[in-house]
Amino acid sequence: MTESLRDMLIRHEGRRHRPYKCTAGRWTIGVGYNYSDNPLPTDIQETLTKKGEITDEMIDRLLDTSVRHAAADAHVLFPDLDSYSPARKNALIDWMFQLGFNTARKFTTSVRLIKEQKWKEAANAMRQSQWAKQTPNRAKEITRMIEEG
Repeated sequence: MTESLRDMLIRHEGRRHRPYKCTAGRWTIGVGYNYSDNPLPTDIQETLTKKGEITDEMIDRLLDTSVRHAAADAHVLFPDLDSYSPARKNALIDWMFQLGFNTARKFTTSVRLIKEQKWKEAANAMRQSQWAKQTPNRAKEITRMIEEG
């Protein structure tokens, strides 16, 4: 049985009810939801302000929103995304979730190789990046999924 994208993201990002600063110095909550750059919905912000934490239901809502945005961004960067294997598709959405569109699009060589479906070369290019050095375990898994499909 393969792991769902949602479960993979929770495993990679963690699930936190209280705010923390991510490695990039951004205020984050839930499953990697960066609220320094993406304001929280009013009800979630009010709960966080009053209680210092958010509920499981709120975490799930933020995750659903983040996954929708990451998938939409991945489709913009990779128009043929739906033709890729489920593992490659999940890997690329997870990668987009972590980096965001503006950073991911700067991986020009990797993006070009993915679009050309040169999976091994794309994975190797990604392994040479600062991203792979900063998050080695996640990068190893993502690049393996891209390479092996």
